[in-house]
Amino acid sequence: MRQSSRRDFIKGSAASVAAVASTQALGQPTTQACTSTADFQAAAAKQLQATTSGWNDGLAHPIPYKNAPGQGKDRAIVLGGGSEYMSSFLVGYFHAMLSNGVDLRLADIVVGTSAGAVLGSALLGGRLDLFSAEFNLLASYPKIMAKLVPTKSFSPSQERVMKMGIEAKDGSPSTIQAIGHAAMAAKSISSEKFETNIKVFLGDMKHMPKKMYITTIDCYTAERLVIAPDSGVSVITACSASASAPGVTGPTWVKDRVCMDGSIGSTETHCDIVAGSKRALVVALADTIEQEKEGLRLNRLPNTILQEVKDLEAAGTKTKLVVVGMLPGRKTLSVVDPEIMEPAIKYGYERGMQDLPEMKRFWMSA
Repeated sequence: MRQSSRRDFIKGSAASVAAVASTQALGQPTTQACTSTADFQAAAAKQLQATTSGWNDGLAHPIPYKNAPGQGKDRAIVLGGGSEYMSSFLVGYFHAMLSNGVDLRLADIVVGTSAGAVLGSALLGGRLDLFSAEFNLLASYPKIMAKLVPTKSFSPSQERVMKMGIEAKDGSPSTIQAIGHAAMAAKSISSEKFETNIKVFLGDMKHMPKKMYITTIDCYTAERLVIAPDSGVSVITACSASASAPGVTGPTWVKDRVCMDGSIGSTETHCDIVAGSKRALVVALADTIEQEKEGLRLNRLPNTILQEVKDLEAAGTKTKLVVVGMLPGRKTLSVVDPEIMEPAIKYGYERGMQDLPEMKRFWMSA
């Protein structure tokens, strides 16, 4: 199915949902009784998901992941999102590890979301030095980064979808779907331009690294998608989709689906993908509502990281959780502010050096 036919399909399905609404308004029977707005939204979300239930593109994986790719693996890494702030932190943290005897490239599986997708791909794809050089350069000249990804002024349609993320009260399919539909209608940075920007950091990488799994969300159905190494999707497209923050960039087409940031869902880190592994390093931006209110996330969807870690450990996976948290000396920040990059790289390196003794025992032992 080509993208043009996909768009026709979306229009047709949207019309069918509108028809459900109109018949209910007239008091006529529907296939599912809806007693409230919430019930109707849930029913509409379910109906839209049903329109792709017969697809066999291998991308949609409900939470928790059935037959998780991490099952039976030794070392796993899970990298959450966080825009420029998380990317910069990981540049410093990875440098501290790799230059001091902790080889994170030994991972048997890496799951990346948004910033974590790009950094994980750079790590496994042998492009970390290139990425670090580019990021350190841009950290010294934040105005250049600001031109690559403008985050200072937004159109009304961009502000609308970002406000929806901030005001979200739950991670239900209908809530995620509403954000996704608004993302499709926002006048954001085009996916083509965004993919070009990602190529600046990943160079000539084309294929997904063999052990890399990248998450994104279907804007139309709200399904969690996992792009695996054998998916046939390029690493540039996968990273663009995973980092397509609603109202800022994208959305991005992946095969026949239009996709947004992988953190816009019922989980921000997708730890369930590495369930069954022997050990897992998990790096997340925040773990409390208070941190999120300080600017550490671009939305208020439920943060389930602490429960996800408990679930991993309960199933036998020894887990080290690294919560980035606030930049030392700051009370608030914006994760998309280029001015934050240089101090965040330094902070990541310092945290890495602090964690080094424990990481050597955790990661390098047999």
